[in-house]
Amino acid sequence: MKNVLALLFFIFIVGGCTTKITDSYKYTGYEIKNKFKILQSFTIDYEVENGGPVFDNEISIYKLDKKNCVIVSQIDGDSGVYGTETILYFFNSKFLTGYRENYSYTVLNNEGTLKSKIPKYEKHMINNKNFVELEKELQNYIKYINRRTLNQC
Repeated sequence: MKNVLALLFFIFIVGGCTTKITDSYKYTGYEIKNKFKILQSFTIDYEVENGGPVFDNEISIYKLDKKNCVIVSQIDGDSGVYGTETILYFFNSKFLTGYRENYSYTVLNNEGTLKSKIPKYEKHMINNKNFVELEKELQNYIKYINRRTLNQC
C-alpha cells in the first residue's frame, strides 16, 4: 500500500511540474520580458536569404524556473512596426520546444514615428517541420551564450 501511495505521489509531482512548464510555453516575447529575469542579451546579424538586407537580431535569454530557460529572438522589419519573434525553450543546451510568431505595432500618428509599446501578435507558428529548424537556431545561439548563463540553464 505504501508503494502505491508513493507512486501516486510521484506521478502527481511530476505531472504538476510538467503542467507548470507547459503553461509557460504559451508566452509571447513581450510577456516573457515582463515576467522573467533576464540573464543575458546580445545582438547578431540576420541576413535575409538570397542577398537580402541584413537586420539586427536581438537575442535575450531569460530564466523560467530552477532549470529551464528561454531565448527570445526578435527581428524587426524595415519600418520597425512589424517583425518576427522566435521563442526557444531549452535546458542544459538542449532544445525542449519553441515557436515563431509575427507581430506588429499600432502606429499612433500619421508620420509613423510614434508607435504603441505593446505589440499585437499573430498565432504561434508551430509544426513538426519547424522543430528541426528551431533546434538548429538554438545551437547557433548557444555559441554566443556566456558560461555563467549556460550554468544557470
